[in-house]
Amino acid sequence: MARSFRLITVAVVAVFALAMPAFAAQAKAAKAKTMTISGTLQKVDGQTLTVQTPKGSETVMLAPNAQIRRAGKTLSTGDLGGASGSRVTIRYMENNGQKMAQSVTLAAPKSEGKKVASASPAPAAKGTKK
Repeated sequence: MARSFRLITVAVVAVFALAMPAFAAQAKAAKAKTMTISGTLQKVDGQTLTVQTPKGSETVMLAPNAQIRRAGKTLSTGDLGGASGSRVTIRYMENNGQKMAQSVTLAAPKSEGKKVASASPAPAAKGTKK
């Protein structure tokens, strides 16, 4: 009877010892926080974005489910190719040392030209008599 009790105790301890790494990995994944990079989009190469920040150049991979938005509209990955030079804010999570973008927000494009004042009648010249 004592031998069975010891055997069961050892088995239970072994199960807990083997299960601990799985629980630790789940806890670590739950603690992963989202970070942000803001800067100028330098280049897009497939799923890799290069962003110039005040601290230097940063490389971020687009996650498969990354959301890309500009001025409230959803864009596709292909639309990023023409956005080089735009201001971007990227929310990412780090996975095995690789930055994986969860969302990319492009700044609204600047208007192409300045607004032209509407034409108004010229003021009448002062001091002219007929």
